Amino acid sequence: MKQKIFYIYLAIALLSSCDKLLEEKPKAIATLGALDPTTLDQTIIGVYEPLTRSRGRLWESTVGLGLELMSEYADGGSIQLSWSNYNNVMSQPNSFAQSWTTLYEAIGRANSLIDNLNRNTTLSDAVKNKAYGEAYFVRGYCYYFAVRVWGKVPLRLQPIVNANDVALALSPVNVIYDSVIRDMKFAEANLPNTTTSPGRATAGAAKTALADIYLTLGQYQLARDKAKEVMDNKANYGYDLEPSLETVYSPTLATNKEDVFSLKFSEIVDKGAFMASYWADSKAKAAGFSVSGNKFGGIISAAPLIKNWDNNDLRKKFSLYNSYLINGVVTAAEIETDIYDLRLGKYKDPNAPIDTGNGNDFYLYRFADVLLIFAEAENKVNGPTAAAYGAINQVRRRAYGVSTNTASAVADLPAGLSQTAFDDMVFRERGYEFIGECKRWFDMVRTNRLAQTISDVNSVIKFPNRKPVPTKTLFGLPDVELQNNPLAN
Repeated sequence: MKQKIFYIYLAIALLSSCDKLLEEKPKAIATLGALDPTTLDQTIIGVYEPLTRSRGRLWESTVGLGLELMSEYADGGSIQLSWSNYNNVMSQPNSFAQSWTTLYEAIGRANSLIDNLNRNTTLSDAVKNKAYGEAYFVRGYCYYFAVRVWGKVPLRLQPIVNANDVALALSPVNVIYDSVIRDMKFAEANLPNTTTSPGRATAGAAKTALADIYLTLGQYQLARDKAKEVMDNKANYGYDLEPSLETVYSPTLATNKEDVFSLKFSEIVDKGAFMASYWADSKAKAAGFSVSGNKFGGIISAAPLIKNWDNNDLRKKFSLYNSYLINGVVTAAEIETDIYDLRLGKYKDPNAPIDTGNGNDFYLYRFADVLLIFAEAENKVNGPTAAAYGAINQVRRRAYGVSTNTASAVADLPAGLSQTAFDDMVFRERGYEFIGECKRWFDMVRTNRLAQTISDVNSVIKFPNRKPVPTKTLFGLPDVELQNNPLAN
């Protein structure tokens, strides 16, 4: 069974005092207890905990399902219609309300730890800087996710110590990105290259996050250079492509060399992810996909990305299916023919104890991210150079089951592509490589391909109203913030 990181968070104690009977000092002060190396480590683990909470409805649920159904190639079927109808879901302010609460809980814990470290005089600088690095990494990534989903949000960089502190105006998008970059730069400078505790941030994870952030901002030279730092130092970080997709998505392995940063789940009741169960059908257990299946959506084969996917690409067979073997008999998968005709099978864990116990980790970054970020940014800066080809072709060679370091007539992109054509190929490759990993929506938005990509699918499906061309790209702030923060309106 995969090594499980058990999450222990030290409760925040509310300290107050009174000098005389009935004298009130209404302003409560929240603080963590004194930290020693053991309690510090437990507290750091607690900073990560909201992101992997099985019932927290964050990446493995609301995001893992919802954002993936917002990809042009996916549809939520009869059960999850709202997620496929962009204009509907983005007009509902509470669509991401649970994620908002969970994100800000992680941010709040990071802020509390940072504040406590600022006041601590007993821990060594080396110990404190590593702890700072992890707190800044979590806070930075949470805000990076938030700014892409909601745009302007309250930029809380200090712990909330009493109820009067909740009022905070929304920060401009550029101010939020500046804060995210500062956090990640501190993290990359102070985190270790490797970790013996899978699921903890490292310098390589922070560098990869920075490369991704720069790519989103269109700062291609910075994205290219930061991705190249990771590629050039991959031995120091222990990174490389795994030859086997089964290894990358194993529900039982604690980590692998492709794992840059992932949210860790285990085959333990309520300590796992939902992803394998969400996509599977009622025959999930017998078919070898999950302990149970919810049929929360599927894949549209007519979508151009899927229609044009080479059958010789191993990722296609690994990720998509419309039938399976049960007791040696080929059996048709349960699909909604007029809406979607394929199932997503990238996450498989038939031995999970319960649907909240699937052991599949959820990747925020893999080494494949680094290679594709570099390929895209290098092409944007210098055109389709040999280096850009080399990066994307490594990913493609793994997909075709050949050596990643040897030229392949089958796997490699054709030579002589224009800069625009190469950019299109990177966008396509990201679609294949990260299907099921909730990156497609963000990719469509940041590359200004959203309207065209949705229009291309809208024109070939039976019910075009299920996939309308989006009229907006940001969600409304949830009621929980609007009601509690008078300056958020």
